[in-house]
Amino acid sequence: MLTFRYLIIILLTSACAQVGSISGGAKDVMAPRIEFCNPSNGQLNAVVEQMTIEFDEFVKLQNPAENIILLPANVDYEYLLKGKTLQIDFQEKLKENTTYSLYLNGAIKDITEGNDSLIQIAFSTGPEIDKNQASFIVSDGYLGKPNKNVLIALYDSLTQIEPTYFSKSDDQGYSRLRALKEGTFYYAAFLDENKNRVRDRDEIQFASKTPIYLDSTFSDTLNLSITTPKVVLLNIDSKFVTPYILELSIPNWVSFDSLKFKDLDLDVLDSYNFEENTRRYILPEYVESIEINIDTLNKKVRNEEDLSSLSLINPIKKLELFPDSCCIELNFEAPIYSLNRKFSMVNLNDSSVIEFDSSQISFNLNQVTIDFKNQSFTKAIINLDSASVSTANGMVNDKLNMIIERIAEEELGVIKVNVETELDYWFIELFQNNKLVSLQTDFVQSEVVSFANLKPGNYELSVVKDENKNDRWDAFNPEDYSGPEKRFIYNKTIKVKANWEHEVDFEIIE
Repeated sequence: MLTFRYLIIILLTSACAQVGSISGGAKDVMAPRIEFCNPSNGQLNAVVEQMTIEFDEFVKLQNPAENIILLPANVDYEYLLKGKTLQIDFQEKLKENTTYSLYLNGAIKDITEGNDSLIQIAFSTGPEIDKNQASFIVSDGYLGKPNKNVLIALYDSLTQIEPTYFSKSDDQGYSRLRALKEGTFYYAAFLDENKNRVRDRDEIQFASKTPIYLDSTFSDTLNLSITTPKVVLLNIDSKFVTPYILELSIPNWVSFDSLKFKDLDLDVLDSYNFEENTRRYILPEYVESIEINIDTLNKKVRNEEDLSSLSLINPIKKLELFPDSCCIELNFEAPIYSLNRKFSMVNLNDSSVIEFDSSQISFNLNQVTIDFKNQSFTKAIINLDSASVSTANGMVNDKLNMIIERIAEEELGVIKVNVETELDYWFIELFQNNKLVSLQTDFVQSEVVSFANLKPGNYELSVVKDENKNDRWDAFNPEDYSGPEKRFIYNKTIKVKANWEHEVDFEIIE
């Protein structure tokens, strides 16, 4: 499909505009062509209440509400197709001394083969036609890959809801807006999923509060990185993640210090920080609902988790113990009241029984930790008898058997990354199969970073410019227009071999 990047949009010398064609069948590969239009492309001093476009064959409309676009979008219009003629009726008077562009963005198809066209017709209600333009490249702010079908919008002010001009990015993330008036514009890019041409809070997006000035000298191509926006909480967000664990998120402007639970004493509740502004509370008993108060905010959350299906712990078939690890941690779905020490382990190499002493098994909140100290084994089975773990209300676990394998150092590899950068503050991420394996931070400018004890396989690297020094990548924030933070992705996959040290040079160029 031809894209806007390659369209010749304003043909001042021609009567009508016809730009490109979409793929077609063996019999008819030509898209419908314009034979007559009024006003014509490039026409000056146009005084019309209606626009008429006649094609060289019978046509049909394809998603006309989305694909017939008049810019600037300051006039309402209706459309009507009769055979070969498309009629655009303006519902109000066109603005004086204004250049208008009518886009038929795949809106017109021929009836037989379905070939469609990308067309722009530009005309002016004044003595001159605008010739200014602006180019954009849109990419995913996290992955760095081009994004297609992203709406790029230009606004006269930051408070404007619907854009004055807009277009969509092609397969390479590129878009060029043409026939633009001279002046100052604010710009944004977003995936307009509900087709309302409004940048909604939850849509993948980017916007700038710094305007650009468009005139005949403007030639920059602006790079826009879109992301799922950072959620800015305006109220309490709370849910039960298990029947006994309550997760609570609060806005930035309130504090957990003023938190109150109705009918529950906070002093006897264990809790831990889960994420920024999010905390999890371990409830000693099951409650059907709970009322939450923080400053002037109030919320009642119901416990809809199914207590009858609570298993305390999901079955775990295999665990791995790396050379730099001493312990394994088992997370249960309810707070632990006691351990009955019915834990045992069988060495699969010689079938010997390995005993645990009381210092090797401990619990905190809903987590049991088993410390293997220096016990020698390569592969073993851990047995948890039924009722090894009990909760405050008398629930106990089912029998659980898990294979645990100690990974030898020679079975693993190392990646050493020589990061060359002038960034003031950054951190580095290591991924395998799109899952974060390790994150290292607290670096200023160039550094050699080592990732040890890696299982053989393919890995990816990225560096994040951590502008706010919070040790995590931040997406675009629509409230203050901050972000997204830049990610620099290493352009090669690193194939890690066992007992091998891999050296990588990673140069960061902004």
